[in-house]
Amino acid sequence: MRVEFLLEEPSMANFLEIVLPRILPTGFALNENCFLRPHNGKSDLQRSIPRKVRAFSNFHESTKIVVVHDQDSNDCVTLKNTLRDLCERSGQCPVLIRIACRELEAWYLGDMDAIECAYPVFKAAQYRNRAKFRNPDSCSPSDELLKTIPEFKKGTASRTIPRFMVVERNSSRSFTHFMNGLRNFLS
Repeated sequence: MRVEFLLEEPSMANFLEIVLPRILPTGFALNENCFLRPHNGKSDLQRSIPRKVRAFSNFHESTKIVVVHDQDSNDCVTLKNTLRDLCERSGQCPVLIRIACRELEAWYLGDMDAIECAYPVFKAAQYRNRAKFRNPDSCSPSDELLKTIPEFKKGTASRTIPRFMVVERNSSRSFTHFMNGLRNFLS
């Protein structure tokens, strides 16, 4: 079994490169039978989905596809249906679609202790109980991180913060849906 992760951007690939080895079921390993395919934004990802689903539907090896896309300002259900339609019209591969609500950075805010480890200027205890951070999927996480961590850069953060994350304590619902959905999809 082969798994292809079609990702919106390189920062998600950086993040998953660190987190996936902790959550993949036995028998799955990065760069052996699980491959990360980052794209250059939403448009690039959505243009490539039909080609890739068609190709992997006819591939010599049984393949499952995982699409990970940021919600941004889209309606989550509408976005997921759009992505599902792109996949279903293009081939017969099993596909799992997961939406990072609002964006990948919400998954970081789901584990504030990991942010503090990566950026000691961020004091998790000061933010943990603030109303806007109780549900990290509902705020503007990039903006909030930039306000509190002046040196915050998406690329660097995607390689630093996940090293300290404890996936089981992450409070981002969309991260938990991703993690549980992936485990079920691959079992």
